[in-house]
Amino acid sequence: MVRDIPTQPLKHISIDGPVGTLKASLEEPLTPPRAVVLCLHPHPLHGGTRQNNVVRYGALGALKANCVALRLDFRGVGDSAGNYDEGVGEQEDAYAACLWLRERYKELPLFIWGFSFGSRVGLDLAIRLREELQGFIAVAWPTNIYAWPSSPLWPLKTAFIFGSDDEYVDPSKMEHVKHFDGKISLINDASHFFPQHLNDVRDFTFDYIEEFLNA
Repeated sequence: MVRDIPTQPLKHISIDGPVGTLKASLEEPLTPPRAVVLCLHPHPLHGGTRQNNVVRYGALGALKANCVALRLDFRGVGDSAGNYDEGVGEQEDAYAACLWLRERYKELPLFIWGFSFGSRVGLDLAIRLREELQGFIAVAWPTNIYAWPSSPLWPLKTAFIFGSDDEYVDPSKMEHVKHFDGKISLINDASHFFPQHLNDVRDFTFDYIEEFLNA
């Protein structure tokens, strides 16, 4: 990956999670950050980790917007303690990461960003934290695998991106997002992992962080 964004050196950190230590990668801009972005990876049972390229490009979008990016490994992934918990425990892991960010960065605005399974977990947590969240950004929310959350209390600022060739996303089901004034972006010819379109993920992330911070 070509990195053309000046940042502090990458830090590998440990977070106290609900079932043990969670591992994460912390990236910070060189200048004082404007916000913090928690980045959540795809399905743990299908190779999803914080090193996933889509997640890494999401983090680059956050850094381009002069924000902190924290890429978390869910329980049971890599050196994170615990075992896969069908999204329930993973939401608690993500919440623990939010608390860690809150403690370290105090009053900076908080974003949750997720890819695939991470976007499903992230939206559930974003609904839970809607009053204190600056925005939620989802990449390839897998409508063909999961039902939308039943809660009517979505975050006020949400943005979703998906590819026209994504086998896990039904474009007609994405229309549900509009009931909550969510933003939708379609990338033509992109499949689930956005080969040849990773820069679109980075730019989408940057654009909506900028929009949501300046709204």
